[in-house]
Amino acid sequence: MKRLGAFTLALVMIFTTPHIQADAAGLKSRIKSLQRQSEEKKSQLDDLRSQLVDLISQIDALEEDIKENDQDIKDAEDDLADAKKAEKQQYNSMKSRIRYFYENDTENNVFNILIGSKGLTDFINKVQYMNAVYSYDRDLLDSYEATRVEIQGMEEDLKDKREELDKEKKSLKDQKKSLKNLIESKKDEVSDIQSQVKAAKALARKRAAERRQRLEEARRQRNIAKAAAAARAAQAALTGNNDNNGGGSSGGSGGSGGSGSSPFIQDADPSPSTDVSGSSVVSYAMQFVGNRYVWGGNSLTNGVDCSGFVVQVYRHFGIDLSGSRNSAALRSVGKAVSPDNIKAGDIVCYPGHVAIYSGDGLIVEAQSSRAGITHNRSWNHGTVLAIRRVI
Repeated sequence: MKRLGAFTLALVMIFTTPHIQADAAGLKSRIKSLQRQSEEKKSQLDDLRSQLVDLISQIDALEEDIKENDQDIKDAEDDLADAKKAEKQQYNSMKSRIRYFYENDTENNVFNILIGSKGLTDFINKVQYMNAVYSYDRDLLDSYEATRVEIQGMEEDLKDKREELDKEKKSLKDQKKSLKNLIESKKDEVSDIQSQVKAAKALARKRAAERRQRLEEARRQRNIAKAAAAARAAQAALTGNNDNNGGGSSGGSGGSGGSGSSPFIQDADPSPSTDVSGSSVVSYAMQFVGNRYVWGGNSLTNGVDCSGFVVQVYRHFGIDLSGSRNSAALRSVGKAVSPDNIKAGDIVCYPGHVAIYSGDGLIVEAQSSRAGITHNRSWNHGTVLAIRRVI
């Protein structure tokens, strides 16, 4: 039944793997596309922010211009008021003088001036003086009138300019509001895309984990099938030898576990032979994770190789494996354990390597010169030659 289950799982993996790979490729492509869109949106957002800063600067400059124009208008209004006051005074003065010259028939007419003159020269001088005064008054009146008209024009121009500036300010504020709204929408778009990227990545991680789990299960089933096949072959060979020797019982006792037993025996799960728990062994071994790997080393702190690590860990619990100080010899220590019954503290043997099973599918081991002592690989990552229990 186990072989049938492993075969069925292998068929499932054969037919589903291309689909899984295509699905993973599609997710990667989707994530890259979303990331590109996110970068484009961020770039657009930066451009919009830059435009907004420029508009704010323009609005600030316009507000300063409006303040200056307000002051110019006030000054112009003050000048206009002064001009009107001066014009009125000048007008009243001119009117009084006109009346004096033209309405006083007894004292100030031309005849009286002529009679009162001491001579023609004096008469001419007085007339010229009167004309000069009149011309001065007339020019002064014209000057003030021109000033008043000019100031009125200036006031109108300044008011027009202020209206234009107000319009431009309103336009810029409207653009600013529009840009702010656009920026907010872009922020929402970027956030939405980032959420999609996050969700796609999470889905990709989930799919990858599921795929690794399926592959791991398939590999485990293959190793179990190999181990079971090896056990059957060993059992058949042992039975054949017993038949050739007349059916003696000594072969059966060797198969129960010990230095002469087979690496795997189907459903083998030997009872504890010591009061040491597997969890205690693992807990002690885990203290040295991260330490150095040294070929032929025997120090758990300063350096040790794979078999030295196993020997030194068990020595701490009073279990002497020093007579089997290599991975090949450790395949025969203690009692055989079937893969289905592996427990924490069991020794797992590979071609040229050995480790301690820590539970949850992992091993603690002196892995290599590069990795040191580690606790990150599954117990069936490679070909398992034997599982032995010494506690």
